[in-house]
Amino acid sequence: MQTGRPIEVLRNSVNKEVRVVLKNEAEYVGRLIEVDTYMNLVLERVEEYVNGNRRASYPHLLIRGNNIVYVAVVDSL
Repeated sequence: MQTGRPIEVLRNSVNKEVRVVLKNEAEYVGRLIEVDTYMNLVLERVEEYVNGNRRASYPHLLIRGNNIVYVAVVDSL
């Protein structure tokens, strides 16, 4: 398990697969490409899940940091 400041953990997770849960309960799983100081995330090869069911897939996705409940590095689960 990684420890440290959240932004540092995210920066160290670039090019790893992550699961992102949003306030609207949607989940996105994809490879983290970029993160900024506002915790805005850019993912690639993304799968969207709603209520545990796969809903859509996207080649790239930008997620605003203020909508994120949590981010988990899939490798560490």
